[in-house]
Amino acid sequence: MLQRFASGVRRHDWFTVVIEVLVVMLGLLLAFQLDRWRDGIAERHQERTYINRLIVDVEFDIPDIEYAITLQTLRLELVDLLMTVVLDPAAASKEPIVFLGAVNQAAYTFTPVLTSHTFENLRSTGDLRLIRDESVKDVMFEYYGFDESQRQFRPLQLDTEFRHFELAAGVLSHEQEAFIQDDWRMFSPNNFAAAKAGQHENMNVLAAAKRLQARPEFIAWLPYVRDLQLEQIDVHQMRLDRARGALETLNDYAQKIHATD
Repeated sequence: MLQRFASGVRRHDWFTVVIEVLVVMLGLLLAFQLDRWRDGIAERHQERTYINRLIVDVEFDIPDIEYAITLQTLRLELVDLLMTVVLDPAAASKEPIVFLGAVNQAAYTFTPVLTSHTFENLRSTGDLRLIRDESVKDVMFEYYGFDESQRQFRPLQLDTEFRHFELAAGVLSHEQEAFIQDDWRMFSPNNFAAAKAGQHENMNVLAAAKRLQARPEFIAWLPYVRDLQLEQIDVHQMRLDRARGALETLNDYAQKIHATD
C-alpha cells in the first residue's frame, strides 16, 4: 500500500493517492469503532455488576433499619413506663423486670450502619459515570446523603444518653443493677416479651419506684428522653422509606438494562 501511495505521488496520480488515503482512514475508523464497541460492552457489564451490588447492599440495609424502628419503639415503651411509675409507683410491680431495665435503658439509641461500600467505590473511582440513568444516581445520593446528614446529630443523642445515666444513678440498688446486667444485659425485640412476663421475688421494686419519685431532675428529664425516642423512630422511618424507594428504583433499572442490552 505504501508503495502504491509513493508511486501515485511520483506519477501525480492523485486519484490513486486519494483512494489509498481513504482506505487507510476507513481502516483506522473501523478499528476505532471496534474498540469503542468492545469498551461499550465492557462498561455495560460493569454497570450491571454495580447495579446488582447496590441492590444487594440496600436489601441488606432494610432489615437493620426495620430492627432499629422496632428497638426504638421498645425504648419508647420504657420511657412511658417510667413516666407512669412517677404517677403510680405500684405500676412498677406489674412489670418489675421491665421497670428495672427501663431506669437505665430508656434513653438508649441505635443507628444502623448502612452498607455503602459499593456506592463509595463508585464515587472514589469515577465509575459512577457508568450508570447511565441520572435518576438512579440521584436516588442513591439522596439515600446515602440523608443518612450522612443525620449523623451530625449523633453527639446530641449521646449527650442525652449520658445525662440520663447521671440522673438515673442511684435509683436502682446495686443488687438490682447486677440483676439486670447479669440476667438481661440489654432489652431487645428478642427478649422483651419474656422481660414483660417475668417476675422476680425479693427485688424490692417498689423501693426503686419511690427513689425515682424522689428525683425531680430525673422526672423532669423523662419528657426529653421520650421526645428523643419519637424523633429516632421518625428518622428511622424516613431512612426506611428512602431504602425501599432506592431498592425499587434499582430493581426497575436492572430490568430495563437487562431488556435493552
